[in-house]
Amino acid sequence: MPIGWVVKLGGSLWASDALPHWLNGLAQNPVVIVPGGGLFADAVRVAQRRWHFADAAAHDMAITAMAQYGRLLCALCPALNPTTGLAELAELATTGRPAVWLPDPKHLSASGLATDWSVSSDTLAAWLAEALGAAQLLLIKSADLPDRACETDTLVARGIIDAAFPGHTRGTARRIWLSGSRQHERLAEGLASPETVFIEALPSRQVG
Repeated sequence: MPIGWVVKLGGSLWASDALPHWLNGLAQNPVVIVPGGGLFADAVRVAQRRWHFADAAAHDMAITAMAQYGRLLCALCPALNPTTGLAELAELATTGRPAVWLPDPKHLSASGLATDWSVSSDTLAAWLAEALGAAQLLLIKSADLPDRACETDTLVARGIIDAAFPGHTRGTARRIWLSGSRQHERLAEGLASPETVFIEALPSRQVG
């Protein structure tokens, strides 16, 4: 059974009353959830501004922040299954159980991704979707979204996704979708027929 969906759940939802609704809906589907960094990643930014340590160190801390947010999601919704390894994620998703990825910096050292703030949980979700061979990627965002399909370069310019995302997804056959933070009531419909609910993020056609 192939993996259908990797779903990135934005860290900015951590304090939203919509969060439990998203978790309850996602828990009913065999998805792999990628947590954002939320308030945990914000703490890394504050510490770096104070002490001016290297981006590579901040990047590792931000990845750990994603895992912390993932543990929060699982604490709020025990039906979710937390795990770190790709094989375990694939096994959970392909046997119908919703999984939450708890990323570990050690496991990402060979990913080839930049170790700075150009890479956020958006690009890490795209990397994971590729690594797992998932058919579709959904980014759930609190930001104001376009009302029609939009290229990823434009989404970067609007501050909706991170700067590394277009380069990492250029040329992919995987379909990428955006959802607003209040569309949880239509999650089941969106997972079944994404074009009726979600906004498509089109891979950049630019070269270089």
